[in-house]
Amino acid sequence: MGHNAVTDSNTVGNSALDSPRLDALLFNYGVAREFIEFSGNVAHTSLQNRLRILRSMGINPVSAADVDRLLSQSEHTTCTQLLPPVYVLAPGQCKLPVNLAGNNNELPLRWHLTPATSSIAQGAVQPHQLLRVETKTLDDSVREIREFPVGELDAGYYSLELWHGDSHSQTLLVVAPLQCWQPEPLRTGKRLWGLSVQLYTVRSEQNWGIGDFADLLALTGMARQSGAEFVLLNPLHYLDLRYPDNASPYSPSDRRFLNPLYIALQICDDFLSLPVQAVFNEPGSQQRLTNLRATALVDYAGIAAFKLPLLAMMYRQFCLNETGTNSQRWQRFQQFQAAGGKVLHEFAAMQSGLGIRPEPGFADPGLHLYLQWLASEQLAACQHKAMELQMAVGIVRDLAVGSSSDGSEVQTNRALFCDAARIGAPPDHFTPLGQNWGLPPPSPVALVQQRFSHFIALLQGNMRSCGALRIDHVMSLMRLWWCPNDAATSEGAYVHYPVDVMFAILRLESVRNRCLVIGEDLGVVPPEIRSYLDPAGIYSNCVFYFEKYDGWHFRKPEHYKRQALAMIANHDVPPLASWWNRTDLLLRRRIGLAGDDGKLQQEMDYRQGEKEQLLQWLSELQLLPVNWQTRNVGQPMDAALATALTQACGRSASLLLSLQLDDLAGADSPVNIPGTSNEYPNWRRKLPRSLAEGRGRLPRSLAEIFADPAAQSMLQVLAKERP
Repeated sequence: MGHNAVTDSNTVGNSALDSPRLDALLFNYGVAREFIEFSGNVAHTSLQNRLRILRSMGINPVSAADVDRLLSQSEHTTCTQLLPPVYVLAPGQCKLPVNLAGNNNELPLRWHLTPATSSIAQGAVQPHQLLRVETKTLDDSVREIREFPVGELDAGYYSLELWHGDSHSQTLLVVAPLQCWQPEPLRTGKRLWGLSVQLYTVRSEQNWGIGDFADLLALTGMARQSGAEFVLLNPLHYLDLRYPDNASPYSPSDRRFLNPLYIALQICDDFLSLPVQAVFNEPGSQQRLTNLRATALVDYAGIAAFKLPLLAMMYRQFCLNETGTNSQRWQRFQQFQAAGGKVLHEFAAMQSGLGIRPEPGFADPGLHLYLQWLASEQLAACQHKAMELQMAVGIVRDLAVGSSSDGSEVQTNRALFCDAARIGAPPDHFTPLGQNWGLPPPSPVALVQQRFSHFIALLQGNMRSCGALRIDHVMSLMRLWWCPNDAATSEGAYVHYPVDVMFAILRLESVRNRCLVIGEDLGVVPPEIRSYLDPAGIYSNCVFYFEKYDGWHFRKPEHYKRQALAMIANHDVPPLASWWNRTDLLLRRRIGLAGDDGKLQQEMDYRQGEKEQLLQWLSELQLLPVNWQTRNVGQPMDAALATALTQACGRSASLLLSLQLDDLAGADSPVNIPGTSNEYPNWRRKLPRSLAEGRGRLPRSLAEIFADPAAQSMLQVLAKERP
């Protein structure tokens, strides 16, 4: 399918195209005519904006005749195919409707059913032997819908091929359970807690200026020792190594693969080879390492320039020592490549041609296979440790909503993604011009044509080596706001996706991978999506700051949603100390986001009222600390208040609760300010380590963070409230 950009001429004569036939064509491509906006009112999308989106898909009707032709083609395909490209079966559902030509009843219906892991089942049946449930007429020909028995199938994927006369169809059958997988403690109602961390922010004496998988391994052990049942991470997706300073984990190059900057070289066998050690131990290398560890912000470019050449040296040593041997490492590397298949090798081939680094090794696809293998093994070791320590969940990964247009995920799937548009959000009270996230959307039509192969691979890859997956903007499985590249963000439209199929695949992959699913459903949420989340055992997401009855009074802990991950704070809001001390508002004013001084004062006054409400909330819960009984909201955040707030949240009815490592360390600055780019160093701020950066004398290492008395108080009340 071509991706034609919209031109001015395309908007000519839109009113002449307006007709029920055009509405039907737009509907067939998922382009919505209305939606419920942030205010709760129904917003109508103009015909011009809907046509912009249709044209961004490469569908460009310029006359009523074009509309008729395109719609007739679409209707003819739908009405004459024996089966759709994908069909969902519920457990125990033994029949599915097939669409047969009524004048060919004397011809047998032949079939092949291929389960994913066994041999072909095949046979033939006369159409008149099948129960007829409907008769339709199309262009003077009769079509009959008859029930075709497939028997009771186990959950999984099946390929069903049908032949009837000149007609042939091949369908992916998705036999999906009704619910996602949940670990036993959650099924029995046990309330769990864990830590959330932006892995790159972690400081240690071992890492190379960026938190790595060795840090995650250590953090998992420390968290478990404190009673935590999970560790929630930022997306670990592959970022474009040509531009390491483009560091947002939510705008990756490829969501199917891991960021090699998280590899902990110091725990790799090949790092110990003499040539690598010789370079690493040079005085210049050691000074670079010291400098990278000392910075307050993650120096992505410096880290990439230091780590990647050494990784290339390690790959050379691996090839010299292991190639063609029967060693366990060589066998694991070969098995990893075989499991990754065509997708992995296409990814490696693309990376090798990008000129990522001047060193010759980066032109070798084998190096990129090696990097993914190392990263995968180290992440798997973290989940293995979590299971050894009997964590109920373990590692929780995060799946971003999309990938960058020039990244390998989009570039190796050009037929799937529409590069003439970007994903975003419609205008609302906070962003009156709407949001453009800069990520090309997948085509709903191409998803079906490709039988959801990319979506399936995406889930399988991100459910690997973890106990739960958080899906950012889970509403994307139902709809996405498309922003046309040649118009304002507000001139977009919602595009709907095959929601029944996508959630069926999600449930199936959750059970197959024994992976809990958390759907991030913050912001404007279409009410229909609740019917897909709640009955399926998909956990919602809520943040303490926004859990209020009327936008003002904080929600009682027992009134929190039960099937949810409650977060005390997350990466899109200020940490506790910053929120209470109002330094986030001063920061927004300093970088030009808070308007004039009058607007800033309004926000400061409103926050003052929120703080008063918070103290009242704690008092009603009988958790207000002794030194806060005077209700002096001008006092800075201290350990007693942070502990009381943590304990109150620990009492929430939500079965999952996360505490940020940022808040455990007393961070007073955000890691990300939504809506900013160059105004603030998003995704770079490391955990604090000194008086100037946080509460009191703050530690540098993870061990010192956990040993800090204030942090210990917060951890202990969580263990008390959620034993």
